[in-house]
Amino acid sequence: MPWTNPGEPQVGQVSVATTSHGGHPPEFFAERIVARLMHISDTAPEPIKAQALVFREQMLAVVLDGIKRAILSDRAYRR
Repeated sequence: MPWTNPGEPQVGQVSVATTSHGGHPPEFFAERIVARLMHISDTAPEPIKAQALVFREQMLAVVLDGIKRAILSDRAYRR
């Protein structure tokens, strides 16, 4: 068993997403945020899973609206 220092930072799961000709759209960030906030189990009972999927879509709409408003606010501030 290798020795590790418990105070040493460790790299967790890393994912990379690239784009061409500009940055990611707001929808990309909203989907990533919602994915980090909630996970729907594949083994969840169907009624609960259906309710969770509806809630996730509602959460996605709220997060996306917040991101879009932040972008507009930042652009207005920088004028």
